[in-house]
Amino acid sequence: LLCKYARREVTVALGGDGADELLAGYDPFRALSPARAYQRLVPGLVHRGIEAVISRLPVSHRYMSLDFKLKRTLRGMGQSPRLWLPLWMSPVTPRELGELLNEPVDTEALYSEAITAWERSPEANDVDRSICFYIDLYLQDDILTKVDRASMMNSLEVRSPFLDIDLVNFLRRLPSTLKLRRGVGKWLLRQATRDLLPQQIIQRSKQGFAVPVGRWFQQGVLPLAETADASPFWHQQLAEHRAGKADHRLYLWSQLVLNTARSHSMGH
Repeated sequence: LLCKYARREVTVALGGDGADELLAGYDPFRALSPARAYQRLVPGLVHRGIEAVISRLPVSHRYMSLDFKLKRTLRGMGQSPRLWLPLWMSPVTPRELGELLNEPVDTEALYSEAITAWERSPEANDVDRSICFYIDLYLQDDILTKVDRASMMNSLEVRSPFLDIDLVNFLRRLPSTLKLRRGVGKWLLRQATRDLLPQQIIQRSKQGFAVPVGRWFQQGVLPLAETADASPFWHQQLAEHRAGKADHRLYLWSQLVLNTARSHSMGH
């Protein structure tokens, strides 16, 4: 929709893609240091107790709600740091995927690309390793892909100044403390623009482009004909989501889109 309306006025637009990935702007970057401390200080038995308590928090479908962030963060705490990001961001856990496929899933094999990206960074700190993950997988395979499709569908050219090769190389050489400082992401960008932009813009929390699919599934407003013959796992996840027992929106949406695309490709 944004590309459609922009195209009425312009043929070329500037996008901000790359800033969050190169300058540690996403929420998981801020979770890295607390996660390290948590894993160092909290014994496994205590962690399982905390996880059980947090799992009982009421489900909120607000964007990046507290219960969502806590449950997601704890999901990775029993694993190696190189698995944190894929575990935090995946629609389902390896255990749930095993239930869906009716066969065991090896976590490290499942996330082998994420592990490779994490270990590729020449820097030892978690922030730079996470930047490699976001650039190699999230930016390339998700963000830029959908921006290109949405813009080209509306004959709009989107240019990404933050992905200028010289700027990328410069930012990659900077220490992580200029990107994430005291829990504030994109720190250097905020400093560079403080005399150019109003303070309320510089200090504003991140505004995502989230669509309220969680509420849509709960309220039954989405057409689910494509999932009528879906697996028992799908129906279980949908029932738990509608009952407010869990937030399964990421899996439900992914499965719905996949089933719909498959149905259309088969001419149904």
